[in-house]
Amino acid sequence: LSLGLVPIVVLNKADRPESLGRLESGETELELMELFESLEASEEQMEYRTLFGSARGGWVTEDVEVALEVAQRGNEDGGNAADDSGNAEDEKGGASSMRGLLDAILEDIPAPSVHWYAKEGENEVKEVDDFANEPFSMTATTVGYDPYLGRTCTGRIYSGQISSGDAITLLQRQEGGDGSDGNEASNNNSNNNNNNGPMSQISGVFANIGVSRVPLDPPIAHAGDIVTLTGVPESMRVGDTLTSTENKVPAAVTTPPLAPPTLSCLFGANNGPLSGREGTIVASSRVRARLVSETDNNVTLAVEKSESDAEKTVVYGRGELQIGILVEQMRREGYEMVITPPRILTTTCPATGSKLEPYEEVIVDVDSEYSGTVVNALTGSRRGVLVEMSDDARGKARLKFEVPSRGLLGFGPEIATATRGTAVMHHCYLEDREYAGNITRGGGSSGRGKLVSNENGKATLFALESLSARGTLFVAPGDVVYPGMVVGENNKSGDLEVNPVRAKATSNMRTQAKDEKLYLPPPKRMSVEELIGYMNEDEVIEVTPLSVRLRKSELDAGVRERLARTRKKQRDAALKEKGGGKGGKGGKR
Repeated sequence: LSLGLVPIVVLNKADRPESLGRLESGETELELMELFESLEASEEQMEYRTLFGSARGGWVTEDVEVALEVAQRGNEDGGNAADDSGNAEDEKGGASSMRGLLDAILEDIPAPSVHWYAKEGENEVKEVDDFANEPFSMTATTVGYDPYLGRTCTGRIYSGQISSGDAITLLQRQEGGDGSDGNEASNNNSNNNNNNGPMSQISGVFANIGVSRVPLDPPIAHAGDIVTLTGVPESMRVGDTLTSTENKVPAAVTTPPLAPPTLSCLFGANNGPLSGREGTIVASSRVRARLVSETDNNVTLAVEKSESDAEKTVVYGRGELQIGILVEQMRREGYEMVITPPRILTTTCPATGSKLEPYEEVIVDVDSEYSGTVVNALTGSRRGVLVEMSDDARGKARLKFEVPSRGLLGFGPEIATATRGTAVMHHCYLEDREYAGNITRGGGSSGRGKLVSNENGKATLFALESLSARGTLFVAPGDVVYPGMVVGENNKSGDLEVNPVRAKATSNMRTQAKDEKLYLPPPKRMSVEELIGYMNEDEVIEVTPLSVRLRKSELDAGVRERLARTRKKQRDAALKEKGGGKGGKGGKR
């Protein structure tokens, strides 16, 4: 839409019985109009062509009456009307084939074009040989590494042509404003704004045919071709520009802006008692190298060395889901690591000096009966604001919120449970706004404490059965536990030291209840994503290829107690200072 193109809208699955009511009422077309208005489409773009069809049935038509007829037949015949629609529909709109869609593409979609730096003859049809005189430029869509070919770069050639053996120069992506991608920490090269970047020589030009990558013969590609180049500089990143060394472009090609990261986590080597038992890669240097390599293709991640702890690495991401996916990939590769609680990235307003934090736009589609539950969950202690609410005839409600990124931590699993899995949530970065104050979320911050193991060994059924009355268990009989490991959630506030390895006493005494059958509910297993939003500030997640454990960052119970007393004194002193002494608001509470 930003390029001024007029789109083609195709409404698929028009032959389904539930589509009949939406076609008759025009509800879908109204939603499309609202969508284009929210995207700020022009009046010309609002006159888009709408097609109705079924990919499975193999038909498409521009006539809504024909689509209604096919949908009605599908409702009567159980969805098989598209196969025997016959020539009648073909005469009324071509509903027996996909020809209508292909014709619409040829009529409405403009042919692909390439950039031309020459000022004269811009609208003329160019021959392939003319590309040799144009400066070569290409932006990296994906970056990879081949053990035989070295660093590879895939993208669409923006201008000029490239062949094997040509000398190229790397122009780093122009950053600034909303386009900042936060990768400064992982790329220390300062040649962002000049044409003197790293140089190399192209060793191969490849094209993808199906799922195979084959070399071009002859090894030359022109503007508009999508190719993979080998021999590119090692510092190549997604969004960077490659240009010819002898005939450079004036500046790097502009790429779409990237939303900044919203939170950070510390990654470190597993230093727990079970370190090295389940994984093959446990060194902190190997963990850091793997995280740095992830930034080659994942432009939304940034990695830097921790200033407070040289053995840990700071990872900046856009949410607990993205961090959770990265951790799951690493644990399947044999890595062991620990992850600290997430911290939201805040900034300072240059004009007012006030503290700013990221806000996100949240859209939740849920059954209407649970809409109140979602509204209460986001607009209460999570500091969200309900912006828009709409219902449809199918009993679904769409809710739009503006919520601080802090308020979304742990919200996904919580709302899935509250709505019985009917809620579908989507959120994206909106802007930085003034700090919203204290936020209470689910998990450990909701007032409940944790059941913390004080013994080492395997959990027993006898011990867990008695502990099940005190809270929700996270471990099953036979699981290995150690002091400081969280084995469950306490029903009351405050942490509770428990012994999950206590065995049944063996004696000659016999009682009626001695040999009664023990019943234990199944443990609650949480994924890495859920634990990131659940854990407290004094806890870490221990991840191995076989297990995901939640434990205290300080395993010794005595040290934890002393640290808790120190934190309490600091909070009391801060409240007293804020309230102006005993006579103020921060006096005796």
